[in-house]
Amino acid sequence: MKVFEGLYVYPWVSYEENNCNTIFIDGEIPVLIDPGHAALFNHVIEGMTRERKIVENVKLILCTHGHPDHIEAIDGFDNDVIKGISKEEYEYLIDGYRELFLMTGCQMPKKPFKIFLKEGSIRLGNKTFRIIATPGHSPGSLCLYWEEKKVLISGDTVFYMGVGRADLFGGNINALAKSIEHLSKLDIEYIIPGHGEMLKGKKAINKNFKLILEEFF
Repeated sequence: MKVFEGLYVYPWVSYEENNCNTIFIDGEIPVLIDPGHAALFNHVIEGMTRERKIVENVKLILCTHGHPDHIEAIDGFDNDVIKGISKEEYEYLIDGYRELFLMTGCQMPKKPFKIFLKEGSIRLGNKTFRIIATPGHSPGSLCLYWEEKKVLISGDTVFYMGVGRADLFGGNINALAKSIEHLSKLDIEYIIPGHGEMLKGKKAINKNFKLILEEFF
């Protein structure tokens, strides 16, 4: 689904299976964010094909966090494709998330992450994104903010009328509240969450943040 030129979202809409929304950023450096489960990745390939985009052209994969429904499909890409995640999340992936992968019948990634993401700016060709640490759903969760387009790629930190659960290994409800409060101060026109529908329009987004901060915390 094309949001606007250079930004594509492939939402997962089946209520019978758990998988995440996948984002594709086209340009000089084609980027895929949160590829999802390996067995369900074909819906991304099909979505990109409809948009006349080629998944083999992806040069960089960024992951908002290390839960299996967001990262398992990275092993389908060869080692020439650079993969990035936060360092803290990677440490939990190696240690504490192993049981979560086993419980969900998923494979731990075998191909390594080559870059560790941290707060600050990351330039992808002619596009600049801000990496924002947003612990709470997981200890090393992060969001990507495309300030020029006022787009927030929020992972599992904030959804439409909801937040990511904080009861999994490494979750922290107080950290999640602080992360969401921080995000609510950004100038945002689009929120693309890890699950569920996209939010569009500053008024609707501010209302969503207000509701979440009042009702969940």
